[in-house]
Amino acid sequence: MKNRTHLEVKTRPQPSRPVAPAVKSYGLADERADKHLLRADTAIQGGDNQTARQELDLINEAELSPEQRGKFNLLDAQIALSMGDAEHALQKLKTVRPTLLPAQDKIVYYQSLAFANLLMGDVLQGVSARIGLGNLLRDPQQQQANISAIIDMLSVLPEETLQTRPQMAGELRGWMSLAKLLKQRNQPGVDLNGQIQQWRQDYPGHAANAGFLQAYLDMPASAAPQENASGQEAQTQPPEAGVIAVLLPASGAYAPAGKAVKLGLQAAYRLAASASPQLPLKFYDSAQDDVGSLYQQAVAEGAKQVIGPLVKEQIQALAYNANLSVPVLALNHVDELSQTQLYQFGLSPIDEAEALAAKARHEGRQSALVLVPNTAQGERIGNYLASAWQNHGGTVAGIQSYDPKQHDIGDALNRLIAASSYPDGRQPSRALLLSANADAARELAPQLKYRQSADLAVYAMPTIYSGSPNPAQDAELGSFGFCDMPWLFDSYFGGPLSQSALRDSLQGMPDSLSRLVALGIDAYNLLGRLDQLATVPYAGATGHLALNGQNRVTRKLVCAQFKGGVPVASGYAE
Repeated sequence: MKNRTHLEVKTRPQPSRPVAPAVKSYGLADERADKHLLRADTAIQGGDNQTARQELDLINEAELSPEQRGKFNLLDAQIALSMGDAEHALQKLKTVRPTLLPAQDKIVYYQSLAFANLLMGDVLQGVSARIGLGNLLRDPQQQQANISAIIDMLSVLPEETLQTRPQMAGELRGWMSLAKLLKQRNQPGVDLNGQIQQWRQDYPGHAANAGFLQAYLDMPASAAPQENASGQEAQTQPPEAGVIAVLLPASGAYAPAGKAVKLGLQAAYRLAASASPQLPLKFYDSAQDDVGSLYQQAVAEGAKQVIGPLVKEQIQALAYNANLSVPVLALNHVDELSQTQLYQFGLSPIDEAEALAAKARHEGRQSALVLVPNTAQGERIGNYLASAWQNHGGTVAGIQSYDPKQHDIGDALNRLIAASSYPDGRQPSRALLLSANADAARELAPQLKYRQSADLAVYAMPTIYSGSPNPAQDAELGSFGFCDMPWLFDSYFGGPLSQSALRDSLQGMPDSLSRLVALGIDAYNLLGRLDQLATVPYAGATGHLALNGQNRVTRKLVCAQFKGGVPVASGYAE
């Protein structure tokens, strides 16, 4: 290259072939791109993905060399993973040629590939990526951590999937065979040591052989922490590293809700721990003590972050009375409450009302009728619906309440329509914004068959849907549209944390609590993103998540329409 440059400099430029300027231009572009790539890489390592994104946006991809393009796509994939967008990350990683990457970037590539595949639910591809990673690692501790991660990833697969497949490559076949053996760990009557010795003979050159397998067997599985007698998870890191404190009700009236949130938190923790070490979760029963004292106890015992509480009154008490030295992600929303270290994240009807208003206005509805229960919660939801509708420029033609105990929702609808009729009989394109449970909605459905036309469409709060398809009971709800969390639709939130993937864990849980599992999943995954959430949204189980000026996590929801008694998703509310 030096000789070529020397010749070009010495050769007299010809008018028709301006060689020297072209080389000089390429060199400048090359140098600029390297600077932006370096800055983006540094920003990602510092957790500043917004700056990293800005640096990548300044790069003209057409000017990149193959090596630079590989680095660019790797950084782009890392940013996508930080936002939970595994699909985009995989698209970028597929374009990267790891042989062109420097040694450290190859390690990052395989780590990212493993994590992205795991988020997409493709465990075997994730394991294959970690096998590639293992060939690059030189530090014994990193090698041991990688082996533990592979075994823990395979441990979530059912036994039939772990059956040795002839088409599998030797090393992966060995991993699957080993994982199948380890599933029998601690089962009575199983000679695990004998089977392990046979496995060693069958796979003498396998990466898990030698001392690494024994080291794994001698330690508790980091991705599946066990609970001790006090109900707290055993620590997988030294105490000085700190913990994540979780304030949830484990007793009293709210205990079932706390259990559902806990299930989601633990599932998200295990998945994250299978990719890299995590601070352990330490649970506190928020029903047993003053929440302010409980918070101070958690901080004294090493809490670096706090999740919870769940009950609104406790959130208020914590905000007003406690000195919040450690950030808190509360799991509910209290109106007009703001505290610097307090973030509010809950399944708020504010977001659901906003989604309905956005959906109906986008579909051309001009006027809205609001029908809600005559309860305190119903009144609040009615205000949320009316406010959201007006914020979108629509006109509220009338608000009516009904008594769920009296089963008078049909009569209430008749009164609402009569009161909002125009003298000349002409009506603008209207939306019925409805808050009702599934029983009330089914009660209303037959009457809407005679009322509904192109001029009146029903947009219901998600309380009309239990969360599990029930075609027989919901067959009458074909006239109802609603907006709900992506977790309920596998096409919008798949992978190992999807509702389908966790179905066995959800057995026996009432449908009314299942959405709280998704709340727990997102609560854990938001912890490392709170500082960036105001500018970098996160694609979560409960919605596309962002942070507003009051430190409340807002949710964009997926909208659906019942067809044949089964909700069919149509896209996010815009």
